[in-house]
Amino acid sequence: MRLSYSALDTFKQCPQKYKFQYVDKISAPKSKEAIFGTLIHNALKFFHDPQRIVSPTEEELLSFWSENWAPSAFTDSREEAAAFTQGVLILKNYFAKNSPLQFNIMALETPFEAPIKIANEIHLVTGKIDRVDKIENDLLEVIDYKTAKKMPAQKNVDHNLQLSVYHIGLANRWPSIKQENRPIKTSLYFLKHGEKLSSIKTNQDLQFAEQNVINLLEQVKKAHGEEKFPPQPGPLCPWCPYQQICPVWKHKFVEQKIFFNDQDVKALINEYISLKDEVDERAKKMTGIKDTFSKFMDQENMERLFSDSGFIARQMVQRFKYDPLLIKDILEPLGKWQEILKVDETKLNKAIKELPYDIRQKIEEARKLYKEYKTFSISKTKKKKP
Repeated sequence: MRLSYSALDTFKQCPQKYKFQYVDKISAPKSKEAIFGTLIHNALKFFHDPQRIVSPTEEELLSFWSENWAPSAFTDSREEAAAFTQGVLILKNYFAKNSPLQFNIMALETPFEAPIKIANEIHLVTGKIDRVDKIENDLLEVIDYKTAKKMPAQKNVDHNLQLSVYHIGLANRWPSIKQENRPIKTSLYFLKHGEKLSSIKTNQDLQFAEQNVINLLEQVKKAHGEEKFPPQPGPLCPWCPYQQICPVWKHKFVEQKIFFNDQDVKALINEYISLKDEVDERAKKMTGIKDTFSKFMDQENMERLFSDSGFIARQMVQRFKYDPLLIKDILEPLGKWQEILKVDETKLNKAIKELPYDIRQKIEEARKLYKEYKTFSISKTKKKKP
């Protein structure tokens, strides 16, 4: 199997999108965000071009940006103007903070192959690294440019899949990294903020990275074998070019009415939402009435209230917790302790994040699918203000 990092990342994000893009090979136009990111990357490649004897001035960098700008990517002229201006600000800020003279750049937009062995089969993960620098103490730094609006937490950078794959690719390109157990620095440069988040990777991290990629490749292989690529709705759905054919979104784009048991589905959705609002409102009123009952009962020292229709009674409910150590001491000698043990998934998921990688893997292997069902949720359309 030969897969790009982008394909792996797409599968992790949404198997259904992966199928559309890499299995069915359905072409889709690039989003304006992707085009903007590509143009910024091209400008920075021009800025750091090692073939140039003299580094470009700020004016030359901005001229390159202007000459290669793609206004056709935007349908709204105001949005296009805002994006162009944002690009100018990013490049001006980058120029002010990053003199080419302070860097020892070894490679720009360099392609790589990361061989991953699963059983007796070799798989190749491919990609392209934005930049590789040689910094102090012969340390190599992998730099990937990001044009995202939000910066992740440091722990997300430490466990970033993309940087892990880059680490594997770099060790394959320059084997001395692995042979000499040389650490490398992996960095994400967030251009809109002018901030760089970094993490030092060692040979141990390389092993963890390879195992993570193996796990993901095995999931991809299983999906291909079973021909199952379920949609996985998430925060990136609004930017997905496959919404019109995705089972989660395609009904939104159907022009003619669809009937199910002779009832208009859209009318049913509106009725469902209306009923849900009614249930919520009634629950709110019930809570208010019960609060009033409680206040009156406290005031009059009563525990029952009567009317022509019946009565309302109030009673004390007590719930107890057992001391687990004392209970264990009592039940373990009787061989009954194991019968009452139960895994608390919420606490387990929280604790897993703190465990070593090999232990996390063993716990992951212990996870079994025991029930599968579908639920409904509501997302109300925001009404436009007049």
